[in-house]
Parts: sequence; C-alpha cells; structure tokens
Amino acid sequence: MRITNSMLVNTLMRNLNTNLTKMDKLQNQMATGRKFAHISDDPVSLIYSQAARNKLARLSHYQRTVGTAQDWLNLAEPGVMELQGTIVNAYEAAVDAANDSKTGDDRKNIAKTIEQYREHFVDTLNATFGDKFVFGGYNTPGDPASNVLNEGIKPFTTDKNNGILYYNGFDLSQFDHMPTSTFLSLTAADLSNPLDFDVFQILKSDILTFDVGPGVSMPVTMNGIELALFVTTDDNGDSIIRNAFNVLHDLYLATENNDPVIDVSNMIKPLQDAQNHLLTKGAEIGGRVRRLDLLEARYEQDYLNYSMMKSNAEDIDMAEVITNQKMAEAVYQAALSSGARIIQPTLMDFLR
Repeated sequence: MRITNSMLVNTLMRNLNTNLTKMDKLQNQMATGRKFAHISDDPVSLIYSQAARNKLARLSHYQRTVGTAQDWLNLAEPGVMELQGTIVNAYEAAVDAANDSKTGDDRKNIAKTIEQYREHFVDTLNATFGDKFVFGGYNTPGDPASNVLNEGIKPFTTDKNNGILYYNGFDLSQFDHMPTSTFLSLTAADLSNPLDFDVFQILKSDILTFDVGPGVSMPVTMNGIELALFVTTDDNGDSIIRNAFNVLHDLYLATENNDPVIDVSNMIKPLQDAQNHLLTKGAEIGGRVRRLDLLEARYEQDYLNYSMMKSNAEDIDMAEVITNQKMAEAVYQAALSSGARIIQPTLMDFLR
C-alpha cells in the first residue's frame, strides 16, 4: 500500500503518546512510591494490598484494646494484693490478740487497728480507674465535681452497726456461714428475699470485659463479690461460705468487746483461708497479664508480617523504576529524533 506523509505523522504521534504514557506511569510510581494508581494497573496486587490494609487496621484496634486491658489488669493486680495484705495484717493482729498475756485494754487497742483494716478493705474494693471502679464492674463514680465519690454512689457500702456489706444495695452478708453446696446450687428459696436471686445473678456477672482478639473476650478486672466471698470450714469441718468483711467485723467485735461468743482464735482459720483465696485470685490476674503479653507479642509479629505483605504488593523497587524511566526517556528521545527527520522537509525544500 502507498504510505502517505500523514500516515507517517499519525504513526509518529501515536508512538510518542505511547511513550509519554509509559513515562507518566513511571513518573507517578516514583512520586507516590506505589506500583499502581488505578485498579486496572495491577488488580492482583491491589487485592493483596487491600487485604493487608484491612488486617493492619484490625490489628491496630486489637493492639490498642490489649494496651487498655493491660492498664486495667496492672491496677487490678496490686488491688487484689492490697486486699490480701489487709487480711494478712488482720491475721497477725488476731494472733497477737489471741495471746493469753494480752489484757482487755490491749485487745481494745488491737480492735482499733482491726477497725481500720476493715474500713480499708472496703475502700480497696471501691478503688477507681478513670471513670470506673476497678472491682465494681460497669459502675461509674458519677460527677466528681459535684459529688465526690460519696457513700451513695460507691458500689460497696456497709452497715457498720449490723456488720453488713452491700454491693449496689444488695446484701452480701446474707451468704456468710451459708453451706458451700447451697451457695453453688443457689435458688431463690435460699435467700431471705426470693426476689434477690435474679439481682444477684446479674451482679456477680458484672465484670468489665474487653474484646482482645477476633472472637476472644477477656475480663480485665474482677468482681468484688468474687474477692469478698470465699470458702472455709466451720467448727464441725463442714464447708461454708464466709464474707471477708464479716470476718473482719467479727474479729473487731471479739477484740473490742472481749466477746466470749466470738473467740478470737476461731477467726484465725477463716483469715488464713481468706489469704489463700485472694492469693489465688491474684495468680489468676497474673495469668491474664501473661496471656495479654503473649497476645501483644503475637500482634506485633503479625503487624510486621502484614506490613511486609502490603509493601510487597504495592511498593515499587525504586532502582528498577528509575532504570525503566531512563530507558523510556532514551526511547522517547530516539522517537523524537527519527520523527524530526521524517517531518523535516518543507514545501520549499520540495520545490527546491
């Protein structure tokens, strides 16, 4: 076929535009550091990139959640150990008061110390972190500017005259001396007020819980009910439930009044069991802390892996792109040079 000048010019312009398009793509890659600017550039790499970005976003969320959970457990653990330390101090005071050499005045002085231990035990159960109680589930302290943690908004309150510990108004002391078998298979008939049964089931499950992984929930504190109630044995060797507050209250009465009904020496065994109970709870929290440490380490490794996957899918090899860019420039310059020789002749050159 006959090749006309216009055909040569059109072919030249088309090839020049092709070269410019390739150079523009390479220039965008160098400017953005990414292999693709549009889905059509590399659909497979885009799918891998989006999958990695989705994983990284979820990992970032769980990493923040694990960090917050660690903060809570780092407060709950010393709180439990502080409760255990309070019981230890009360145990030592009970052993001291049980000494036959102690006079009635000596025991009254010891009673003042035990009274403070009893109050401190309740204060520790009401410990706060931010806008929540550490051992109070989802209870909130209220507005500290107008009502600074008064007795009405704390989850754990007491009736000191009758030795009753309340949790959100629920009488926890009614379980004191209850047979363990009865407590474990509790029914509404076992309570002084049958309506309290459903309330208690709700209260004892009121524990602050975080989602620390896909489908993985973990309680980051403990319910104060778990800490206050523990298992011990009575004088007959039968397993019963005791309330740590009531044990401290009975110990206070025994030392303050020299009450012959409440023998100080009888308080030693419940105090020992309360210590063991709180140590077990402290170990449980320690296990949760260790589990979160393992999750944190795994998430950090996963973050590195998915970051590498994302980089491999979308990041360019700068040396390769620069080399391709220089090659494209050389091709473009050659195309311009050859094109200039094609369209250089003018009408005057033809007539001449």
